[in-house]
Amino acid sequence: MSRPFLAVNMAMTLDGKVCRPDGKWYGLSSRNDKRRMDEIRSEADALILGKNSLLNDDPVTHLRYVGSEKEPRAIILVRTGTLPSDRKVFHFSKVKPLLFCTSKNESQVRSELSEFAEIVPLQGEDLDPEIVLKELEKRGHSKILLEGGPRLNDSFFRKGLVDRLYLTIVPFFIGQSGLPSITGGESAYSNFDKADWKLVSSEQKEQEVFLIYDKQNSSEVR
Repeated sequence: MSRPFLAVNMAMTLDGKVCRPDGKWYGLSSRNDKRRMDEIRSEADALILGKNSLLNDDPVTHLRYVGSEKEPRAIILVRTGTLPSDRKVFHFSKVKPLLFCTSKNESQVRSELSEFAEIVPLQGEDLDPEIVLKELEKRGHSKILLEGGPRLNDSFFRKGLVDRLYLTIVPFFIGQSGLPSITGGESAYSNFDKADWKLVSSEQKEQEVFLIYDKQNSSEVR
């Protein structure tokens, strides 16, 4: 069955951490990485963001380092509760973000964010990644970039929905145990030791390394 092409974009330290001890990422990526991130975003037509990323880092989601008339539409996934309306994504996006919530928190989300986002409730108490992708495909999105935290990434990796991984290695060791990695759940992935991923690009700029891995036998980039 066809579906949109999905890529994940993440940065991690030399010891595999994706956040500081305080749960944020600030200061660990260079201008080179920010430029590369915008280049990757400019090739997508939708950018999936998770609630925790928006709460912890309030990232800039509009393009700053590359010139492009279009930018990917921000897609926000909010499983529980809501978000503050002061997040940058609500005020600097060229197109109003699309926000998926559940039937359980729809009322709260609508009361606080209906002015700032197009709200799409899904039935149930969770946001099924496959249903999210189907809804995005209905809206004409075929190349999607996911910039989520470990839990959100895990929900897509676990169902085999990720076609490409953009990975930046930054030159730091944090050392603290228990900090999250790119993806993680309560159980291991089946056949995790099978060579499913192919390194298709490796580039060094100053002290960072930019890697691209493609899923073997994945659908072609659209």
